[in-house]
Amino acid sequence: MVINFKKPDVLPWCEEFFDETIVKWLGEGLPANKVIVIDWEIDDVSLLNWPKVKGFDVYSYFGCYNFHSLSFPVDLGPIPRFQQNVLKENERYVEIMTQTGAVARRFRDTKYVWYSMPMFTSFPVKDKKSWAEYKKRLDPHNPLRYPKNWDKNSYIELFEKYDKGTTCVSIAGFYGFGAQLMGIPTFISMFYRDPELIEDMISHWEYLTIEGLREAVETLKDRIDLVLWWEDMAEKNGPCISPKLYREFLLPHYKNVTSFFKKNKIDHILMDSDGNLYPLLDLIIEAGITGLWPLEVNACMDAIAIKKKYGNKLFLIGNLDKRELALGGDRMRKEVDRKVPVLKELGGYIPGADHLIHVEFTFEKFKEYADYIKKYLY
Repeated sequence: MVINFKKPDVLPWCEEFFDETIVKWLGEGLPANKVIVIDWEIDDVSLLNWPKVKGFDVYSYFGCYNFHSLSFPVDLGPIPRFQQNVLKENERYVEIMTQTGAVARRFRDTKYVWYSMPMFTSFPVKDKKSWAEYKKRLDPHNPLRYPKNWDKNSYIELFEKYDKGTTCVSIAGFYGFGAQLMGIPTFISMFYRDPELIEDMISHWEYLTIEGLREAVETLKDRIDLVLWWEDMAEKNGPCISPKLYREFLLPHYKNVTSFFKKNKIDHILMDSDGNLYPLLDLIIEAGITGLWPLEVNACMDAIAIKKKYGNKLFLIGNLDKRELALGGDRMRKEVDRKVPVLKELGGYIPGADHLIHVEFTFEKFKEYADYIKKYLY
């Protein structure tokens, strides 16, 4: 109801968690038997069915939602994958060939391996020639893109009956796709140095996205509640791409993809982008995006100001300063009190932290926050 700008009986509360945060909390008192999910799985080398740990359901434990809890498993990555392996290592670093073809350097000894951002030392696409080779891995009609158990009627029933949160499809956007394959400096410079290459890359990504998803989208239609559109196209001081370049290169392709979803009755398209997006907001709305997350406070994103300016053109998720929430006590309560009542009244807002729940949260501080925010949900 909230993403349709209607007032619900109970306001949903959405969070995302780093897995390493959950692992840390297991050592701080989070009861493992309440959050570990175990299910049957056939053994790789026999006909033996055996229980396997599938993950953690902390959402039910705390009473919050994952806004993409049931995501249709279309594989829009490179097929075949690059072989992930260690290329070199020393006392401080390990360099890894990732499955997308980029080389990432990580610290060898660090308390939180996956929470620490890697440094990418090379990327698979550098020019027209390397792009032509990479594009062979991005055939939208490769049968491996769909799950082995893809059966239209079974998935229709699954998506119709799902009641633990939103159903969705997840995609990478045009900026995010290019930055991942080329690295941000190379990708941005290519808009000027080789615009034909950029146009070909973006056009093919549109083709892959629409054609790769077509069968699922045309089968499930509005049983899919949400499109989660990952971009990460900004940093603290502003977007990494100018409004001029966005309008010239990205906007027409955005419109084609969002039109495809809306023709199939999928009207809610949530863009996940860090950073300060203010210079692009009008264009983002024109592109057909209808929601934003996480609205980082450190990048000066202000959900109240955005709501007052854009009203029902955008639904919003997040914007509670994770740094303040993690402190607990009066600082946490002040952050919640200052924003949630106002945004609840304005409508089209789902409370949550302004990004994933990070390892600086203790289990006790998050419990305190969880208990406190619930008073505003009813």
